Amino acid sequence: MSAFQPQWVEADSPDERGSPRKAWVPAEYGVDGRFATRRVLSRGGQGYVVLAEDRWSGGDVVIKGMWWPETTLDDPRTVRATLSDHKQQRDQGLRAAWQAAQLTQQCPVVISVETQPSPSLLAAGRLPDPDNESFLVQQFIGQRGGTSLTLQQDIDARARENRRYTEDELLDLAEQLCNTLAALHADRYIDKKSSKGWIHADIKPENILVLGPPARYVLIDYDAAVQIGGRIGFTTRAYAPPSADGSDEPSEKASAAERFDIYMLGATLAHAAGLERLKDQQYRQLYADDPKESAPARKYLTSLGYGPVLTGALITSLSSWRFRLSTVDRVRIDLARARSATVLQSVLRSLGGASR
Repeated sequence: MSAFQPQWVEADSPDERGSPRKAWVPAEYGVDGRFATRRVLSRGGQGYVVLAEDRWSGGDVVIKGMWWPETTLDDPRTVRATLSDHKQQRDQGLRAAWQAAQLTQQCPVVISVETQPSPSLLAAGRLPDPDNESFLVQQFIGQRGGTSLTLQQDIDARARENRRYTEDELLDLAEQLCNTLAALHADRYIDKKSSKGWIHADIKPENILVLGPPARYVLIDYDAAVQIGGRIGFTTRAYAPPSADGSDEPSEKASAAERFDIYMLGATLAHAAGLERLKDQQYRQLYADDPKESAPARKYLTSLGYGPVLTGALITSLSSWRFRLSTVDRVRIDLARARSATVLQSVLRSLGGASR
């Protein structure tokens, strides 16, 4: 394999002000060159992701760096504020990932945080002595050589093959994600001191890795995480609670609560169930308090043919704040009921007493 050539890479989308975002990806990371870049894996979200080799162990790792808006690179006066905001968000994500990793194996291990003079600022040549930039290094989850599959890729493949998820497969996905979220949301008690749990705030098919068989689902990318009660600064609008006033800004961001993650979980599961994302109009219908207004979207979810308990859980997860289940534990109760129903159906079919 030829050595990676340092280069500018551009984000898939501009920032909230419409400015293009980019970053200079170096050939290696770490002050001692410990991590050698192999290739760019992702250009979305809040930062780019590269696959790299850990020269100490010979294993694969993933490294996440920040995007730089072109307007920031063109104005050195804004550089330090941008780095400070990035560091604050990264520190929050690290604390959330640490909590999840303490309580569940369904979370990538953080190997290190590397700090070095910003490659993007050096390449842009705007500052003679650029500030340091930090890079998150995590365990690579996937096959040797850098092959991994996201839930989005699995959904796309199934859609091309017209191969829908079975109810058991959807329940496996939902249960494993709920286990991770339960660990993340839980309060922690250390030396008689309590600490609030965290909200992931960016659950979507692109942020879920698919391993196996048997299927194992790993929630990744904790950069948007915020402690319960804090303000959510970043999320993905397509899977977040819709705005009540019809604007593009997602609602429920002022005070982070479990219900926010539960909504994003429901939006992700509905995408998997239908092999396509719900339309914006359907999300707004389900979010409405008026049962008549939500009826068309509820009818669509019912038409997918899954059991009434699982369908009901999807509808409830995508409902407005006051009708949505408040904790992941309550969602897990519904999933357990749905699992029991599928087991009973299977037994009845084997006895010739029922058919789906």
